[in-house]
Amino acid sequence: MSPAIKRACDQCHTLKEKCRRPSTIISCERCDRLNQTCKTTRNLARPGRKPRDARNLSYNLPASFVSSVTRAKTLDLSSSQNTLYLPFDKGLASNPALFPGLDQWERHFFNLMKDIVAPRPLDKFLIGPSFHESNHRFFVQNLLQPTATSILKDATVACAAVLLGDQYAQYTKTSVEVGHRRAALAVSGLRSLQISKEQDLLTALVLGVAIVTFAMHVADGQPVLISQYTLTLVKPVYHTLLAMDPGVMDLLMCLVSTETSECLLRSEIPTIRVGEHDRCNVVDRYLGLSSSLFAHLYDICEASHSMKVTGGRMDIEMVERLDAIQDSLEQWQPSPPPDFIERFTQSEIAAMLAQAKVLRLAALLIVHRLRHPYGQSDKEALQLSSAITAEIDMVLQSSGRSIPCTAIAYMVACFEITGTEARAAVTDKIHEVVTFSKQSQLQVRRSLSLAWDARDGGDQIYWFNIGNYVRKTRCT
Repeated sequence: MSPAIKRACDQCHTLKEKCRRPSTIISCERCDRLNQTCKTTRNLARPGRKPRDARNLSYNLPASFVSSVTRAKTLDLSSSQNTLYLPFDKGLASNPALFPGLDQWERHFFNLMKDIVAPRPLDKFLIGPSFHESNHRFFVQNLLQPTATSILKDATVACAAVLLGDQYAQYTKTSVEVGHRRAALAVSGLRSLQISKEQDLLTALVLGVAIVTFAMHVADGQPVLISQYTLTLVKPVYHTLLAMDPGVMDLLMCLVSTETSECLLRSEIPTIRVGEHDRCNVVDRYLGLSSSLFAHLYDICEASHSMKVTGGRMDIEMVERLDAIQDSLEQWQPSPPPDFIERFTQSEIAAMLAQAKVLRLAALLIVHRLRHPYGQSDKEALQLSSAITAEIDMVLQSSGRSIPCTAIAYMVACFEITGTEARAAVTDKIHEVVTFSKQSQLQVRRSLSLAWDARDGGDQIYWFNIGNYVRKTRCT
């Protein structure tokens, strides 16, 4: 083949990325940037429609991997006295060359992650269906990195196990056992990781998000500690992230969101302050148009922490500080990219705008409760609370799905509610609003109960000391 003919390299072809290079004898821009070996060794595709089996795969594997794919029809999994016969998809887990050493259960759990394009467990974390394909491609891209596969395999199997166990009761015990075993290996890999190039940075973020996802599905999973560790690891090279693909920053924001939610409740300071202009004109796969709001949430955490350590002292400096934060929140607006309306459906746009509104209102309500204890100045607080729950209900009714990353906002709104019937009504909706995991639902339910008990007990509670009552919670 003539080197003058432009043809995508194997890596770009696998990931369906544009391959930029003048000829096949020169390394492409993407491989150069990621320090990968740029080569084109695959056979030319035959013209015409692909066979049905090939069309069922929503990604293309390099030829060296495809040749080793096994063609097993079923996987026989025994559970006590019953034998389950489950379809064995020809996916990543059926490739022994890529992922050796998986037992039968692990292969089945891992196959759950094979086709993320169709409605699958990971889709509920995304702001809308438009991100299904890119999220899937990103997932495959990182699993195919030769230097990262051995570490990411453990995290991915751990995630797949608990996601399946969260959906089907018959898998719960086995999924937790498999998940803990693999998650422990993944955490060990994360702890030994050193960042010396962009691929290490990407691996750290993917690992962090995967392990946090696992931790949010099990009791005492400590997702906040994992988020904090990963963010501390990447903090020295934060500005490198800003120059990378915006999708990489989405991973960072996932960790920032997890940590910030807990820091708000505990009045602690998050690890990284994402600049208010660092995420303008982007749409985050998890946070939609809301990621630039997290600069102001960081400032709230900082002010709340100061009040906690001073016992709630409200001097002139603190009053001015809270005034400035409130002014910033009242002026803040989402900044969508120019092609926003063309790229996304009406329902996705509505969900993103609702997510931004809900998080902003929750932030304003927190500032209000830093100034006034629960039980005082309730009129304005109840107005904000009602606006938050109304927006969440509207999206639930119109789209049938919850708004990602708004569990903290729902809790902030529900802390305001008094009366047995009203509290029972919002408690009954937790499973609809908080869909990350059953464990997250339990934590939110428990936190609301503890906060309401404290309010009913007559304690004077400001936002900066609410963590004394709900400090064991974690949400996303």
